[in-house]
Amino acid sequence: MFSVLSQINKRLEYMTPVERRIARFMLDNPTKIINMPVKEIARHSDTSDAAIVRFSKRIGLGGIKELKVELAKELHTLEKENISRVIDLEMDSHKDIFDKVLKNTVQALYNTEKIVERDKMAEAARILAGADNTFIFGVGDSANVGDEFAQKLHRVNVNAFFTQNKYLCMTRLSNAKENDVLFLITLSGKTSEIVEVVKLARRLGVKTVILTQNHASIAKRNADVAIEITEEETNIQYMNMTSRIAQLVICDVLFFYVCRELGSSAYDTILKTYDITH
Repeated sequence: MFSVLSQINKRLEYMTPVERRIARFMLDNPTKIINMPVKEIARHSDTSDAAIVRFSKRIGLGGIKELKVELAKELHTLEKENISRVIDLEMDSHKDIFDKVLKNTVQALYNTEKIVERDKMAEAARILAGADNTFIFGVGDSANVGDEFAQKLHRVNVNAFFTQNKYLCMTRLSNAKENDVLFLITLSGKTSEIVEVVKLARRLGVKTVILTQNHASIAKRNADVAIEITEEETNIQYMNMTSRIAQLVICDVLFFYVCRELGSSAYDTILKTYDITH
């Protein structure tokens, strides 16, 4: 189930004043929104019909009709399940923790499935498949995702080099050839190491693909292609659990997109690698 309310809440700090007025009205009146004409929503939020449509698309939906449908589903589920997404380590039972972690993860995947742009992923796959070298960079929790993605690309003979060391990545970029590419994995897009690396890549003319959350960031502005996932953490944001799962799934899909670009040679390489290692 796509969470309209969660997506609005997560984006509030990145919204324009007009978007904030719409967001506040929707958050304060979710049940009314479902049956309210667009003109009424615009009047109550002191905006316009066009602004309401743009707002719906900003949070990953096709328009106001889809927003109303998803919001109705969400409110029905919340009423039916009556379970908080916030994990309380002192009060929650083992069952509560299990249910919340599982539901939060499923929610993250569903929301990401709704907003991720397949054409951006296909474009990224074409870039990676055609590159001479792919430099993968990520820090913190994103580093683990980057390392695993590099290993997958090795299976189909793609020259992928992962590092979480900023200076090593910058050295590689400084010696990059015309057909090399930088693949960045970051949640916020604001980490100092990420910003330094992406700015260097832009200055040197190295094509950059970024996997990040779908809000404004310096890193995303400096990248050539952005694959966006949702921001899903509740009170456990410092652990980035659900976001990491979304990153891993998108990297898995991207890997198969790359294989599709490579054609039958990718499958042959996978079989050859399997035969040697088993």
